[in-house]
Amino acid sequence: MPAAPQLYQSIIGATLTTKGAFNIIPTMALGHTKTLTLLVAATALSALCAETKDPAALHPLSVEVTGNFCRTGTITQVCPNRNFTLEERNGRHSFLFVEDRFDIREGNVIAVTGEFVQHDDGRVLKVARHVNIIGQSPIPSPKEVTLADLARGDFIYRRVTTEGMLVLARRDEIDASALQLLIKDGAMILNVAFNRGTNRIDEAEIPLGTRLRLTGVILQATGGARQYADKYLAVDGDGGLEVVSPPPADIFAAPALEFDNKKTPHEIVQMDSRRFDGVVLATWGGDQMMLAGRDFRYVKAMLARPNELPVAGDHVTVVGFPDTDLYGIDLIYARCRPTSGLGDFVKQPKPIATTLHQLLTDERGRPRINGYSHGRLLRIRGTVLDVQPSLAVFSLNDDGLTMPVDYSSSPDAASLLEPNAKVETVVLAVVETDHWRESIVLPQTRGIKLVLRSADDLKTLARPPWWTPARLTAVVISLVLLIVMIVVANRIVNRIMMRRKVSERTRLAVELHDSLSQTLTGVALQLAAGHDAVDDDPGTAKSLLETAERMLESSRTELKNCLFDLRNDTVDDPDFTRAIARTLSAFRAEAHISLRLNAARSMMTDSTAHAVLCVIRELVANAVRHGAATRIWIAGVADGTSLRFSVRDNGCGFDPSRSPGPREGHFGLSGIHERLASMNGELSIASAPGKGTKAIVTIV
Repeated sequence: MPAAPQLYQSIIGATLTTKGAFNIIPTMALGHTKTLTLLVAATALSALCAETKDPAALHPLSVEVTGNFCRTGTITQVCPNRNFTLEERNGRHSFLFVEDRFDIREGNVIAVTGEFVQHDDGRVLKVARHVNIIGQSPIPSPKEVTLADLARGDFIYRRVTTEGMLVLARRDEIDASALQLLIKDGAMILNVAFNRGTNRIDEAEIPLGTRLRLTGVILQATGGARQYADKYLAVDGDGGLEVVSPPPADIFAAPALEFDNKKTPHEIVQMDSRRFDGVVLATWGGDQMMLAGRDFRYVKAMLARPNELPVAGDHVTVVGFPDTDLYGIDLIYARCRPTSGLGDFVKQPKPIATTLHQLLTDERGRPRINGYSHGRLLRIRGTVLDVQPSLAVFSLNDDGLTMPVDYSSSPDAASLLEPNAKVETVVLAVVETDHWRESIVLPQTRGIKLVLRSADDLKTLARPPWWTPARLTAVVISLVLLIVMIVVANRIVNRIMMRRKVSERTRLAVELHDSLSQTLTGVALQLAAGHDAVDDDPGTAKSLLETAERMLESSRTELKNCLFDLRNDTVDDPDFTRAIARTLSAFRAEAHISLRLNAARSMMTDSTAHAVLCVIRELVANAVRHGAATRIWIAGVADGTSLRFSVRDNGCGFDPSRSPGPREGHFGLSGIHERLASMNGELSIASAPGKGTKAIVTIV
């Protein structure tokens, strides 16, 4: 027997040393008679009974001690984590877990006591607490067995030697430190795993097709995340793995796959590797493909190395191990390479026009799966209902029936798929069924898988109508929202207008009360006083009547201004300079007015704008009526939150300190002062007889 190369020596030295978790490798039936799990190198099952030290880790916990035990026997194997197998004196065999580090070796005769410990997932394990070495004994010789013997017989905790061919190597999906190996011997497929350890052995470095001889102890795969895995072989640390024969120099020199309808499923899975030459019809799942060969033969192949996956239309040679799902012969754990020379012997079959109803129902419309569609290229028309780019799947509907279509091997097709578009597509039909097993005579067929070969096989017959249900719903929702917004906006505008009307009425009432009402009251008092003084003091009576006359004239002017405000909307004009010009239109016939006011209407409230218009109108009226001005200049600017403007004229001027007031029937300046005081403003006047007048207004 040849010695193991350095690669396998490194495998032997690798161990599993993780704590607080199971390291059980999954059983993969894959449609075969039985499945065993072999663990190459020693395992770390002592972690099963160890309390986790990390509270955030997900590991089984010891929860209860259910009893005690005492055993005497010979140690047949010690794992690197000190767990060990024991051949007892009464002929029984057992496996013991440890929590303390004992100085034990294979061949030690020991007396051991311990406890039965139950974990939180229900398992009860034997945990050694005390070990006493009482002698030494030779290790029992391993029993020569086949993989079929291991499947049938009870070899739990016994040392055995067996052989098998390595057909697959890949990473363990739940244990980053381990590789999964599949060993085949006849119809038996065994799942094997070993720890890569610090050697970082990659699955591609292990040559497939190597025949291995394994020696170790059969253990029961109980516990861990995979609680129901089959028994496995814990390989001895020294000499536990040997190379019986290297892989063939050319694996593609295997015999051609024969198609014999008289072969039973059991005979098919017993066959060694076979070769098949053909054209690739379609690929899917990253490692599966359907081939068409000579004489209208179809074969489904599952690759051992996904990086060898070809594309539709390629001519390839595939070598793998025959298996069956009862619809055809499959090649599993296959290798693939491009080939040439097939020429006209192998051609792409022509697609068959069909419907989803013909695939999924019988002549009476009853549900059924058309098994004759397996491996055929089909031309189907339908409507695209849904596209799921994350899954590389779209739904095809035909007269009420819907089927998913896998386009993972043609991602460019995603840009051509539109929901509700009518399409014609060429797809490969794959009847999905479990592989045959000896314990399941007739595996159940789950359905039909449709696979799109490429984007060229997808043709759009009619683009989706614009008025799709989704778009119609969106338009209806948008119209409803628009109507709601219009109603809400209308209510808001009505409330604003109502508030402005109320505000305008309030302002008008204040104006009439503060000016016109008070002035008319003063007129009444002046008339009453004049009436009483007519007989006694005619001069005083005349003066009182003249004052009353001026007060009436002021009331008439104020009333005229109020009526102007009511008939015009100058206060609402967004251009404030234009609003001032409209307010002063009555004075343009008597004086030339120059206007330059840099103030935005948007920075003023309605009440402030109205007050400014009234103040400017009053100042211009005083300049024209009392100062006989022919030129008036109005200028101002808004700075931040303040407004400053001036009204200057070329009139006759006056002495501000001696200007007449309400007692003399003049209410203009006093009204301006009162109006400005209500909004934190002030008025200053610079004037002298014969030199004109300049009034400056500041509002903060």
